Amino acid sequence: MTATIALPPIDWDAATATGARLVPVGPRVTPGEAAQLVAELRECAVRAQPRVRETARIDAPTDTAPVLVVDRASWVRGNVESTRGLLGGLGAPEDGTSGFSARASGAELGSVLAWLGTKVLGQFDPFHEPAGRLLLVAPNVLHAERQLGVDPHDFRLWVCLHEETHRVQFTAHPWLREHLRAEATGLLHNLDLTTPALTDLLRRLREDGNNVTLLDLIGPDAAATRGVIERVTAVMSLLEGHADVVMDEVGPAVVGSVSQIRRRFEQRRTGRGVDRLVRRLLGLDLKLAQYRDGARFCRAVVDRVGFDGFNRVFASAEALPTLAEIHDPGAWLRRQGFPGVG
Repeated sequence: MTATIALPPIDWDAATATGARLVPVGPRVTPGEAAQLVAELRECAVRAQPRVRETARIDAPTDTAPVLVVDRASWVRGNVESTRGLLGGLGAPEDGTSGFSARASGAELGSVLAWLGTKVLGQFDPFHEPAGRLLLVAPNVLHAERQLGVDPHDFRLWVCLHEETHRVQFTAHPWLREHLRAEATGLLHNLDLTTPALTDLLRRLREDGNNVTLLDLIGPDAAATRGVIERVTAVMSLLEGHADVVMDEVGPAVVGSVSQIRRRFEQRRTGRGVDRLVRRLLGLDLKLAQYRDGARFCRAVVDRVGFDGFNRVFASAEALPTLAEIHDPGAWLRRQGFPGVG
């Protein structure tokens, strides 16, 4: 029997309107500066394509998933759309108490996306029909390069190298998209996102924010849910680590200041104060660990068997590393039957 996802009704229009209203426009620029930024990001996205394919040793189509340069409000709207699609089009009742609850849930979702909309530099959205799309958030790229004090031309290409790697991962291996969709749906089946559970989470956040995350919403089938979380964490670690390794492998040849960018960007990823608290609540501390752990796995495997050997991870869902293997690359290499691995 298929479980029913324990979600409150969500007013998607309220989510979009709230997010678009709350997210700041971004750094002040002249129309000419804005046009130049958009044009260069588009150019960098194109320049990144052959570099990523050659380095990653993955042949991927370039015409199945578009690259869009967007502002913050457009990023919010796109993510509301994708979230709605992932949740199966769950909508809001038209009247009564449920309608009020749906608008409140929509406003909460919009508020979270408004905060995230100031942070994300780029994103490959694998669930956008028909084959995903890559979003480059121009105001955030501009804000980050100014905040870091790095060469803007180098930084824009560096960002595009990372995001293009994600585009290649999914367009070259279409099964990966449906695998992630199934895992995400399985996770949602076992999270308690009802209003009482969310209210209790917010109360605990106020009392002890250092020990509360959205993973505390795990429902009654804890063992199954933690299994899904481990699998999702492993695959996201792989994808993020792979993108970091490829961007840094390509970097020295085309991004002169790549070492400086990497050093300053890693400092930026950690966050401080309220920013750090919100990251923890949303599980983004786990995402930072995914970059580090995934990159270590990828580098270890590539060093041993090259990118061609590493690409065996994309053969099927069964070939993906487990979370234990992310922390022990040799175990994955042995399972795959590579010779000479002790």
